[in-house]
Amino acid sequence: MKKISMFSLLSAAMLTAGSAFAGGGALLGGSGGGMEVGTMYGGASVGKATTDCMMKDENECSSTGFKVYGGYKVADMLAIEGGYYNLGSMEESIKGSTVQGQYTITDPQAEGKANGFGLAAVASVPVVDNFEVFGKAGAMFWKSEATVKATVTNTNSGQSAVATDIAEKDGTSLLLGVGASYKVNENWGVRGEYEHFKRQDLNDQDHDVGVMSVGATFSTL
Repeated sequence: MKKISMFSLLSAAMLTAGSAFAGGGALLGGSGGGMEVGTMYGGASVGKATTDCMMKDENECSSTGFKVYGGYKVADMLAIEGGYYNLGSMEESIKGSTVQGQYTITDPQAEGKANGFGLAAVASVPVVDNFEVFGKAGAMFWKSEATVKATVTNTNSGQSAVATDIAEKDGTSLLLGVGASYKVNENWGVRGEYEHFKRQDLNDQDHDVGVMSVGATFSTL
């Protein structure tokens, strides 16, 4: 899938940069300009989440969401970070009818919502002054909700009604991410990142979730 390919390329780029700068120097002789040990920081990002569609698994659906996060720099190249993710909602619809037993289901519509809390270790590598790349690994505690509406007809009696079904699912998955950040001044910075985790549907089947986001960070001195 495209999401996995992008993740692999970014990971390779980060590891290459890590080898090049392992001696402590940065490209072009820069100091990196990252946060100092003991720095606390927070931020907010907006972006797009992509996963398999609820009613058409062969297709991908996306939604716009946001996250807020905070972290603490525990070492020169390591921070601990946690955040809340609101992945927005996705809407789908299918025109037509399907038969299940004695019932005919017509024009189903579905809406899915998801959110979660992430906790991860973040390893950063300076590239040039005020610019660094990073990778993260941790856990995503996710929750999703699906609402399905459709006209249901009893083929034996001929009676029809609009039916609504709501289902919830939650779980914990491995959270991985890569990204880059730029320090604008002593307190403010911007960063973009790609994160990946897996969710399960009601049949306990795994589905990839990719989150691409960009936002601002604020750090203490």
